[in-house]
Amino acid sequence: MSRPKLSADRLIRRAIQFAFLALFVVLFLRTRYGVSPVAGDVFFRFDPLVLLVTSIAARALVIAALPALLIVVATLVFGRFFCGFVCPLGTTIDLADAVIRRKPRPGSRCRNLKYAVLLFLLLSAALGASFIGFFDPLVIMERTLALVFYPVGTYLAGLVGATRAVAVAETFVALVTFAGILGLGFIAPRFWCRNLCPLGGLLGIFSRFSLFKFAFRGECGECGACESACPTGAVSAAARTIDPAECIDCLACKYRCARGTIGFRVQPRPVPFDVGRRETIVAAGSAVLLALLARSLLHARLTSRLIRPPGALPEQSFLATCLRCDRCIKACPSGCLQPAILESGVNGFWTPRAVPRIGGCEKNCNLCGHACPTGAIRSLSLEEKSFARMGTAVVDRSRCLAWERDKHCLVCDEACPYDAIGTVKDPVGLGTALRPSVHAEACTGCGACEARCPLQGPAAIQVFSIGEERRRTGSYMTDTKVRQRQCGQSVPEEIPSGFIQE
Repeated sequence: MSRPKLSADRLIRRAIQFAFLALFVVLFLRTRYGVSPVAGDVFFRFDPLVLLVTSIAARALVIAALPALLIVVATLVFGRFFCGFVCPLGTTIDLADAVIRRKPRPGSRCRNLKYAVLLFLLLSAALGASFIGFFDPLVIMERTLALVFYPVGTYLAGLVGATRAVAVAETFVALVTFAGILGLGFIAPRFWCRNLCPLGGLLGIFSRFSLFKFAFRGECGECGACESACPTGAVSAAARTIDPAECIDCLACKYRCARGTIGFRVQPRPVPFDVGRRETIVAAGSAVLLALLARSLLHARLTSRLIRPPGALPEQSFLATCLRCDRCIKACPSGCLQPAILESGVNGFWTPRAVPRIGGCEKNCNLCGHACPTGAIRSLSLEEKSFARMGTAVVDRSRCLAWERDKHCLVCDEACPYDAIGTVKDPVGLGTALRPSVHAEACTGCGACEARCPLQGPAAIQVFSIGEERRRTGSYMTDTKVRQRQCGQSVPEEIPSGFIQE
């Protein structure tokens, strides 16, 4: 049978797909210093999986994601349209499948795996471990853009000011994950969507109760073209049924039906939900095992060099709320924020951490909090952000040019935007040497001093998480801090020498 020309509704669907994909990319590119971050995280706010899993893990309703209820309501009316029209990862998979050109396969029991993954996420969240960053399609797409395509693109484009250091290990894992999802198209089209995507599984559950569903109506020629065209295996030509939980409203079956038998019909009757007992047991067992493993390997401080962004929630709440989307990392203008590996345990993989040696936290930037879609990093004003302590800088006198070699070097003092570094006068021979010293109460741990230290290798002044402040609510601007900053307290001469080890 010759392939018919594209119908108007199919053209409209493709236009909508590419429009949402373009919007996702544009909002991603706008998440940068100097550009208003308004609506930059809109896709995450409309993600029902983010709302459900993050609220369970955080033991609190994530208000920012409440618009996702609109997607739930729309799914109860029109079915699983989000996957076929809106999802940027789904559109990218369609583009990859068009290149691979594998023929669609009928549905199989593998499609129940996405419900097992969904159950795993829910149970692990209830046990205090959030793994949504590994499976949510919007998070995967955002992280791939942030860690892979944006750094590579800016480098190839010669945008020196935008090119920043990237973490090789985390970037490689993000690239392999994304390539693996696209590569599943060699097995079957939309393999990820039909078998593994937990967001698709969640929307599929709601789609069983949808008011409008694709269905057979009238005489069927039993040619099987509709079944062979369906990328998710939702159509059974022999039984003349279309599973609403698998159908993504892509119009492929309607487009291929020569008789016009298939169409969008009002069918308010729900379709029974059937998930295998084996998948349920495996998902539940995996959730319990991995959640307990994550908690056993999770320590509040595996290293005092684990420095979170200013305004980050307390560690347990931060890990439960953070999506690992790395929007904050993309937004950071100095490259200070980098993805973590195991610094905070298994559950902290891909969460943001500050690496001051790469760049300090800019005093006039609070974009990480505005870019965070779930409030894992609080959205602070510039004034309040300047009072949020990330840690404390400590001078290693055994490496410092001024302390160890009697060199005239006060680069850290000059770099500090908060006047938290002063000088200690120390008699040397017939003269006096000036040594840098840190006022712990004035230091915010921004890391500007560490970034500017002229030594090769590790800096002679480094920021540790000592004295960090992380509040769920309330202001960082206390009366004591404001008075201290207004009075410009002098820097004490007695400070700890060497690094503080835990």
